[in-house]
Amino acid sequence: MSQTVSDPINFYRHLPAISSFAEATQGRLHADLPKDWWIVIADVAGSTKAIEAGAYKNVNTVGVACIAAVVNVDRDVDLPFVFGGDGATFAVPDVMRQRVMNALRAAQQLAREGFDLELRVGLVRVGELVEQGFLPRVGKLQLSPHVMQPVLSGRGWEEAERRVKSPEFPGVVRVTENNGLADGSFEGFECRWKGVPSFNGHKLSLLIAAMSRDAAANHDIYQRVFEQIQAIYGDVAQYHPLRVSRMKMTFNPRLMYHEWRVRTGHMRHGQRLGYFARMVLQNCAGLVLFARNMDTKAVRWSRYRDEMVENSDFRKFDGMLRMVMDGSDAQTEQLQRYLEGEYRTGRLVYGMHKSREALVTCIVQSYNGNHQHFVDGSDGGYALAARELKGRLSMMAKPESRTMAKV
Repeated sequence: MSQTVSDPINFYRHLPAISSFAEATQGRLHADLPKDWWIVIADVAGSTKAIEAGAYKNVNTVGVACIAAVVNVDRDVDLPFVFGGDGATFAVPDVMRQRVMNALRAAQQLAREGFDLELRVGLVRVGELVEQGFLPRVGKLQLSPHVMQPVLSGRGWEEAERRVKSPEFPGVVRVTENNGLADGSFEGFECRWKGVPSFNGHKLSLLIAAMSRDAAANHDIYQRVFEQIQAIYGDVAQYHPLRVSRMKMTFNPRLMYHEWRVRTGHMRHGQRLGYFARMVLQNCAGLVLFARNMDTKAVRWSRYRDEMVENSDFRKFDGMLRMVMDGSDAQTEQLQRYLEGEYRTGRLVYGMHKSREALVTCIVQSYNGNHQHFVDGSDGGYALAARELKGRLSMMAKPESRTMAKV
């Protein structure tokens, strides 16, 4: 499907919403990204080493904070973004490019000063990708009445990421703290929930990339994966990593620190202490109102946790399938046997990682429906699954591996 862009800045807002996740991944209702837009790649450099050193929550925090910074550039404009565990992928119109770069410099400063991490940022012009045969497309999945989730397709997104991560690649606009203004807001960033424990054994962070050069063949591969997941795990409610009854607010200062650090970096000492006190008081109020199922003008407490589950990004598609699932060791072993068979034929590559809990990090624009919740494995699930996927991809590229796959 192609789309005429009469209102470029609101291109994404005007896309038709898709109600089915499986349908959203097929690409039939996706549109070409406008040529005057930019793909933005932001990720924590050296994230795997940071995670291995125990800083997985810091990595996760920076990944969501950069989303908050971009969203707050202009809340009247809907922009597509996908959280990747250690960063995010965005698309932005040219008229917003400079402000987005300023906001991401603020995120880089936060990453360095607050969490001792380096946030790598680069932009690639869509028109340049299209001219070279790399077409980025986007669709929009409706999670709930208030929240849409982007769904990405086409080779342009992957190519943009490859170029940003190649230090000397020409044409990439690279963003660093010292090459312009740092001006961003992290309003709406929240992190006030305990890790959600497994219900059946573990949380599985799963990445799957179909490998055919034919889009229709890839769609068939993903469809068979969905069918296998359903056959092994049951319906979505059975493997969803979040459940309303298990969503618990935290009073642990170590867990609350991340929001406090993100939101108070620009404040004076007394204001920072005041912000932490407000967090504690708000959590105390929430504890009582959740227990009594009461609503206030500001917060629909009786529905908030239900909306958290609805508005979570526990499964998404950005050219590859990304999921966090709750399951047992036996279920994961069965799924891995299927995926390994598909991998050995060259149809897909995959990576997976088991975690004890799911981490939930939030961006709240309104407590009455318009809030989004980003899910990852508690010890860096997506990043460690990505490392495993890259290892399999590297093996697939070796001639002897291709020979074995044909046997």
